Amino acid sequence: MATRKTKRTPFRGRTWVMIGLLAFMGTAVIVVWRRSRGAAEERRIADLDSQLRDLQAQRTLLERDLRDAMSSSRIMPAAERRLGLRVATDSQLITLPRRTTSTVPPDSL
Repeated sequence: MATRKTKRTPFRGRTWVMIGLLAFMGTAVIVVWRRSRGAAEERRIADLDSQLRDLQAQRTLLERDLRDAMSSSRIMPAAERRLGLRVATDSQLITLPRRTTSTVPPDSL
């Protein structure tokens, strides 16, 4: 009986299926890893946004407290009490006239 010579290929059907499954699994692993990294970055960004809002609110409160501390209604009583200062009366004020001539000669401009 004549023997039939079969051409042996390096990859048979099972091998191609296995290669396809490995490629699919590799792709799935990469996609899951990338999505988990994206979710972690999203949580980190949300935390930073929350921290930024908190810091902005704190800054607003500090600016308000600073304005309140610098107001004349707060400074005047403290100056009167600690330094012995008092508000001048109108007769004690001297109003200086403003100069109308320029102190810089026009040639120097």
